[in-house]
Amino acid sequence: MACWIGWPATRVIIGGVLIHITLGTLYTFGNLNPYLTSYLREEFRNETLYDYSDTAWVYSASIIGMGCTIVLAGAIYDRLGPRVTVAIGCVLMSGGTLLTALTIEHSIYLVVLTYGLMFGLGVGISYTVPMSCAMKWIPQRKGLACGLTVAGFGGGPFIFDYVQTWYINPDNEYLDNNSTTQNFFTQEAILNRVPRVFSVLGACYAALQVMGIILLTDPPTVQQIEGEEENVREEMFTDSGEREDRRMLEESSSLLQETPNMTSASLVEEAYVSWRHSWKTKDFWLLWFALLLNSQGLVFFGSFWKAYGLSIIHDDHFLAIVGSFASLFNAGGRIFWGHFGDKVSFKVAMLCLCAVFTVLMASYQLNELAGKPLFFIYVCLTFGTFCGNYALFPVATVQAFGQRHFVQNYGLLFTSQSVMALILAITSDEIRTGTDTTWEGLFYLSAACSFCCFLLMIALKKRRPFE
Repeated sequence: MACWIGWPATRVIIGGVLIHITLGTLYTFGNLNPYLTSYLREEFRNETLYDYSDTAWVYSASIIGMGCTIVLAGAIYDRLGPRVTVAIGCVLMSGGTLLTALTIEHSIYLVVLTYGLMFGLGVGISYTVPMSCAMKWIPQRKGLACGLTVAGFGGGPFIFDYVQTWYINPDNEYLDNNSTTQNFFTQEAILNRVPRVFSVLGACYAALQVMGIILLTDPPTVQQIEGEEENVREEMFTDSGEREDRRMLEESSSLLQETPNMTSASLVEEAYVSWRHSWKTKDFWLLWFALLLNSQGLVFFGSFWKAYGLSIIHDDHFLAIVGSFASLFNAGGRIFWGHFGDKVSFKVAMLCLCAVFTVLMASYQLNELAGKPLFFIYVCLTFGTFCGNYALFPVATVQAFGQRHFVQNYGLLFTSQSVMALILAITSDEIRTGTDTTWEGLFYLSAACSFCCFLLMIALKKRRPFE
């Protein structure tokens, strides 16, 4: 990669990937949820019997917090730059994880606050800044730049699904078969490890984030480049050595040579729409409702894929492997969909994505007939499909409203996911038992929402800014 986009851009992308690996552990909630719910159910059994409808608020709170702070991240980014902005978000995110090791022993509401809202606030502040930096360094291939960066978001669970499962359930113990505790772990050894896993996770996140922040930076502006060239010229007049003059000239010209793809967007002013006006346009609401419809399936499947898997497959370690490989598809899918969107268009790419996701959600019952092999393929394909939303919508936002206010505009667009997360949490009482009828309704609802998004894309006129 470095041979054709230059080391400075490669360094920024690596930093963005490291940061997004930690932020992407948002997707590990589906893997962690059975342990979390089982612990809370046992810890507070004298007060109330918690179930998946209660812990759904943890994931929903994180999505809500994420959507609320992406817009705020733009204001911080403009004032303090990428490193400080991301650092603030990472402190909230890793700090919330570490605090959960304490709050989980006291109240589910505190868990919603720390591992839900606080975690989501940190993710929201940190999420778009690495993408913005990458697209500025590679403006000719915005989809690829965005896809490479958010690949880390999809790849995070590949590491941390394993960490969670092997730390909490190293002996691959099964769920309790008792009818009153079905779908929950009751083994004392497993439950005792649940609080401690948050300390391990928080420490790992913080270490990766520090390395990523060090590598993250925006490309130089026109003023910075002109200032460096002026300094070179001044030094040339004061130095009588011809060899030194030549060396300094070569160094000043290499600044642009190292990043040839960056100059067209960074050195030339482009048209843009302020976030104060973008939400008043038809294009914004078209994108907003499209992401809203698709987010139903994203939030549902991201939260409950393992809970569904445990209802048909009694092998916890196998499901951890499924989740980890699915994260690779999640990461690779973002690169694929971003590159595919560059080659065709936002509309064509979204039509393909919605069609595949609709078929997958509508055909979920095949898993119950074919067992482990098909379930493995099914979950991998599902994660590899819905992840495309996070590579395509950011690029569509830039193409529609410009790079200048991308962080704020995408933050406004992302509020659609917060709305859907709140709706899913409020209606999550249907997830209490995890019966066949419950899963059937949720899967078909996801298929219907994605199909509606497909129809919305068909209605999209060809001559749009993001076409």
